[in-house]
Amino acid sequence: MRVVIVGAGIAGTVTALALSREGHEVLLLDGAAEVARGASQANAGLISPGHCFSWAEPGIAGMALKSLFGMGDGIGVCAPWMPSLWRWGALFAREGKRDRWLANSRAALALSAYSRNLLFDDRNIPLEAYGGSHDGILYLYGENDEPGPYDVALLREAGESFDSLDHVKLIEREPMLGSASVKFARGVFCANDGTGDAARYAAASLNQALSLGAAVHFGEKALRLEVRGDAVCGVETTHGYYEADAVVVTAGLASKQLLATAGYSLPIYPVTGYSLSYHVDGTSRPCVGAVSIPHKVAWAAFGDATVRFTGFADIGVPGRAKVEARLRALKQFAGNVYPIVRSIEPIPWVGQRPMTPDNLPFLGKSAHKNLWLNCGHGAMGWTMACGSARIVTDLILGREATIDVTPYRWDRYGMFGRRSSTDAVWPALA
Repeated sequence: MRVVIVGAGIAGTVTALALSREGHEVLLLDGAAEVARGASQANAGLISPGHCFSWAEPGIAGMALKSLFGMGDGIGVCAPWMPSLWRWGALFAREGKRDRWLANSRAALALSAYSRNLLFDDRNIPLEAYGGSHDGILYLYGENDEPGPYDVALLREAGESFDSLDHVKLIEREPMLGSASVKFARGVFCANDGTGDAARYAAASLNQALSLGAAVHFGEKALRLEVRGDAVCGVETTHGYYEADAVVVTAGLASKQLLATAGYSLPIYPVTGYSLSYHVDGTSRPCVGAVSIPHKVAWAAFGDATVRFTGFADIGVPGRAKVEARLRALKQFAGNVYPIVRSIEPIPWVGQRPMTPDNLPFLGKSAHKNLWLNCGHGAMGWTMACGSARIVTDLILGREATIDVTPYRWDRYGMFGRRSSTDAVWPALA
């Protein structure tokens, strides 16, 4: 089978490798000049089922509304406020009901844990290839903060290993926190979580796929899906046209525009994140990945030389002033937590993550019999990459997916809200 995959980020490259391992002819297309130039480029690098819960939690709509009017610093909202933003925001707010949040978080945890297990069980791409670590992640809280009322219950329900730590135990687990001016009173340690550089893993996956016969065309943007009847017969790009027996869309934010050429209107919207990468070769580094929940900042070490701090979330694409303010705040926080980096000039990165209202990807079959989706992972693309690739590969080959894919259906949303039942079969697009 000839499969064309659009998008060479973490989702696309891992999918290309999974299909190449099954013996298929794979062509990977991307408009960028090299692998992982979008949201996969310099993200947090956390493989984190331990805190994959949906961002659309109870109370989030009020927090976003305060940010909209400059009265808070939770989730920022950036102008212009176009109809697509209002639609996405309304859907996002509706997902913030308790029952919806619980359902979405369970689905995110199921996919994340499945994906993590596949990632760390794959010995063909060793940890050193991507600066990886399987030593766990700390989720940290201040004196007046604590895990959400359902967080621990969800982890326990899913059979995830975790320990609740007081301040003394936190320092024992991560001695670096002893010299930090930011103090944490408690935390949750998820021993099965891990870290790694998503861009390096994407490059390693692509190299393996190429060794198995796959091909990649960089600098070639996909413009349109060619539809005939109930199938997609090929992809038109800036450089030509490619016929396909199957097409997989893994193009991050660009997925929305490309799928619109075949009649789809998916609520995927950019949420901007920020990172600073420090070269700290020869000095002590964090022992494990960590997330400061109240500050919304994460950090991790990759291999022997890189420590990265990642944080904040702005719905939309911010202007220069906002970007500079976010990077200054992130740099100050990094110095407060890890004083060594105060004298090191970091490499900044700003990128847009493809977010859905429920923070679950669109995964699996579409309305067209040979068009498959693997997009909209938001901030969890790295955590969910291997599981999503395996699911799509299994479905393309006619095998049953290992986990229930109903929560990730492409047609779970209408124009103004969730369908009455995600189990319903919705009519194909005209």
